[in-house]
Amino acid sequence: MLLYLEQHEGGGLLILDLFRKPKVTVEHSDAGILVTLPGTGFSVIYVKTDDNKLIASAFSRARGLPEKHKVSFPQFLALAWAAANAKARELGWIA
Repeated sequence: MLLYLEQHEGGGLLILDLFRKPKVTVEHSDAGILVTLPGTGFSVIYVKTDDNKLIASAFSRARGLPEKHKVSFPQFLALAWAAANAKARELGWIA
């Protein structure tokens, strides 16, 4: 395990594991699956098509927000796709 220290806003130190992926949040409704990365302005909405495929229908990358994670938007999209697929399978939206 590779660790490094980062100065925390409150003056303490955070120990971060470089091999751990940032945690995305996943919410769902009949309209779609929303995936966001807390601490960033990143979000994407996935919807199920009539032929049971999952496609991204809306992206957001809010600028000007202080980002807590050093994750690029393409890296976020890769994490979001994996999380949305897992949720869609759990919901029975896709096989």
